[in-house]
Order: sequence, then C-alpha cells, then structure tokens
Amino acid sequence: AHDRTPVVEAPVGLTLVTYENPPGVHTAADRVRAFTNGPAAGWFRHVNVNAHDHGGHFIPWENPDAWVSDLRRTFHGRRP
Repeated sequence: AHDRTPVVEAPVGLTLVTYENPPGVHTAADRVRAFTNGPAAGWFRHVNVNAHDHGGHFIPWENPDAWVSDLRRTFHGRRP
C-alpha cells in the first residue's frame, strides 16, 4: 500500500460501453465525461478512455474492432 496518487500508476486504458451507462448518462461522450469527472478517475493514470454505443459486458466479443482499436491506442508509443 502507498499514499501516492494515482493509486494505479501504470498506464490505464478504459473501454466503456453505453449499454452499461449509469443513470442519467445517454451517449458515449456523456459516458466518458461521467468517468473522467467522477470520483474514480483520480485513482488511475488513464491514457485512453473511450466509449462505444455497441457492445456490453463482453465487448471484445461483441465489438472486437472497437476494442482492438482502443487497445492499440492505449499502448501506442509505449514500447521500450
């Protein structure tokens, strides 16, 4: 345990889906904004946060092209 912030210091990419929106969030842009302005955002060193209108809990299977694109964007330029 440590008291540094963000708690998760490794680069983090998040792929969110509108299927699992919290109440009051209706679009992909709203979903990203809700996370980045929410209380959990400060825990992570997020380098890529994206949301998609298609897909649900199993987004790599339901929307593989979007998920792979997010994965690539997260790690682009981070190779040693």
